[in-house]
Amino acid sequence: GTASSDGTARLWNRESGEQIHVLNGHGGRAVRSISFSPDGAVVGTAGNDGTARLWSVGSGQQTAVLTGHDDVIHSLSFSSDGKLIATASGDRTVRLW
Repeated sequence: GTASSDGTARLWNRESGEQIHVLNGHGGRAVRSISFSPDGAVVGTAGNDGTARLWSVGSGQQTAVLTGHDDVIHSLSFSSDGKLIATASGDRTVRLW
């Protein structure tokens, strides 16, 4: 997956190079981080709008919005078991979801 300053993240077929889904949801603000869950079924994005969002890899549909940071989210990561998500923000906090 790729994250972009145009406010989208994109999922690609790694073998063919074809675009699978465009993930819109950060209100046109830059997407700074994209991360896949360990099982590959969910992708998380985070960006300049101060939200983290979860998406179904299969459908490209948004499944959750994580709010609570007061500034840009620079990074999002899944735990190795996929049960927790960590986000790091310009508000100088790390949140576990």
